[in-house]
Amino acid sequence: MKKILLLGIFGFLLLAVVGCNRFNITTTTTNTEETTTTSRTTTSEGQTTTWESKVTISYWNSLTGADGVVMRQLVQLFNEEYQGRIEVTEVYTNEVDYYTNLNILVPMGRGPDVAIMHSYLVQSYANRELIIPIENYINSSGVDIQTEDYIQDVIQSLYFEDMLYGIPLDIHTVGIYYNVDLLNKYSLAVPTNRQELLHAAKTVQAGEKAAGRNNFWGLPLSSVWPSEWIFTTSLYQNNGLEIDSEGNPMFYTDAGKTALKAVTDLIHTENLSPINLGVDQDLFYFQTGQALFHIQGSWMLNSMIESGINFGVIPLSHMFNSDQASYSEKIHARSHTFVIPMQTRTVTDLKKLAIMLFVKYLGDHSYVWATAGQIPASNIARATNEYQSLPYLNGFGQVENFRVSARSPYFHEAYSPVYSRVTAALLNSNYNADTLLSAALEEALQLIQAAKGQ
Repeated sequence: MKKILLLGIFGFLLLAVVGCNRFNITTTTTNTEETTTTSRTTTSEGQTTTWESKVTISYWNSLTGADGVVMRQLVQLFNEEYQGRIEVTEVYTNEVDYYTNLNILVPMGRGPDVAIMHSYLVQSYANRELIIPIENYINSSGVDIQTEDYIQDVIQSLYFEDMLYGIPLDIHTVGIYYNVDLLNKYSLAVPTNRQELLHAAKTVQAGEKAAGRNNFWGLPLSSVWPSEWIFTTSLYQNNGLEIDSEGNPMFYTDAGKTALKAVTDLIHTENLSPINLGVDQDLFYFQTGQALFHIQGSWMLNSMIESGINFGVIPLSHMFNSDQASYSEKIHARSHTFVIPMQTRTVTDLKKLAIMLFVKYLGDHSYVWATAGQIPASNIARATNEYQSLPYLNGFGQVENFRVSARSPYFHEAYSPVYSRVTAALLNSNYNADTLLSAALEEALQLIQAAKGQ
């Protein structure tokens, strides 16, 4: 399985290298004294740019895991495609240091030319003027980037005060990985809703424990990660909201309490998981054949393949609410998004063009990025044969069911306090939902006031 994946990635990268570039015509002139290269780039607007010298772009991101390896490959492909005209220098750090660096260095004029940012933070950084509207770069460069070519739920989340601040690269979400061999062993169908999921998990767990596998579980859950993704999905599926239209916290509601119960019941009522599992302990159970199901992100896809386990993927739709309403299909998702940090120096039109060519290239070639488990936000990339032939990704659900965080410059302050309370509820079967969620609400309101300087 691993060899097949690697061969597949190589094939996609090769296609990207030899694929036609829709923007470039290059001519080379040689004389006896020196060799010079004159390159012309023609945009969709019919504008032609002559590259007299190479433009260097600094690009920052927080992609340090297995997906980072694929990003390094994409940057290399772009640099080879635009050799002599554009060179992208990439800097990547872990997520905590990454955002700390942006916060400190961008106001000092030491930030990058282009950066990756998680979609739920774009509003906040736009409000603090640490990033600038990207549509200004699109318009001045003439590069053919159309907002309708991307998943609309993601695009709409990137507007702040009627200006577009980002172009999405992907959308990533969580799904349910299942052990194919165990479902077959017990003649069970792949679940499509919560009732079927619980039935399968209980059947296999009981059967395996009866056979002497006392440490086998139907659906082990870490109390820490990715619990925030799971709870938010449950909140959506119970017709709840993270925040209202004014940006106020909305998780302390009947929908929020029902959503919390739907998650914690998997441990405390259905007894499908041990209590107090740390980060990735649930993953270990699954990859070693000691669990039937595992809820995890699409970004762990390659890790699953490399483990050698025979698995499939199903979406989280209908797993936290038995209603047939459309909201019970919704799944929490986020996006890695290209943004333009605030600059203290004048950015030339040539550099703006180079930046947008880079953004466009990575979006159009994000079927390569998909080999890291990230779903392209570009409708163009998802329609390619290269993407359509990739295994597993469609199992995470239909993109129209993916829902990104609500828009607010104070979203993180308004919603993140709920995460630790979800962990507390997963750890304690006697938790009090009102106590936990009301405490999260109080903390959220304090954080919002502090962020607003009040």
